[in-house]
Amino acid sequence: MKRLYYLFQGTAPAKTITDDLKLAGINSGQLHFMSRDVSGLTSAKVHNTGILDEKDISHSGTYGAIIGLGLGIILGFYLMTTDLAQSISFVVFLVLCVFFTCLGTWAGAFIGMSMDNHHIARFHDALDQGETLLMLDTYDINEEKTFRQLMHQKHEEAHYEGEEDNFKVFL
Repeated sequence: MKRLYYLFQGTAPAKTITDDLKLAGINSGQLHFMSRDVSGLTSAKVHNTGILDEKDISHSGTYGAIIGLGLGIILGFYLMTTDLAQSISFVVFLVLCVFFTCLGTWAGAFIGMSMDNHHIARFHDALDQGETLLMLDTYDINEEKTFRQLMHQKHEEAHYEGEEDNFKVFL
């Protein structure tokens, strides 16, 4: 999956962009509009971003899970080298790993709630200046070509701001 980014001033063009892309065969679930003017996007009846798009919950939670699992493994192996080794079975070791993985996921997600999503952090200033960010997920080269062509021909007010190849929500 590839994600393309466009910026445009205000929220007014969002509805016409959505309508044009739907006519071209793009699913509205592939469009994500983000703006500080949430009411403008809501009144335009377009697909707004959710908290997982706006905040770094998934990314930080994933790294928290990895760190938690690592700590659980280290603690489990440490306990197996102490006098408690006879009372620690493999099941206890697994439970310890699962517990620390869950704890790390929770802590990472909690930290991520206070941070902008790392994919869109570069657009923070533009959003503060009243611009709207359009993120489009394309699944194949035909959708990408259709989208780029349509945006270039019909929506010159939207400026291309880059793309991410192999876009993944969690990393």
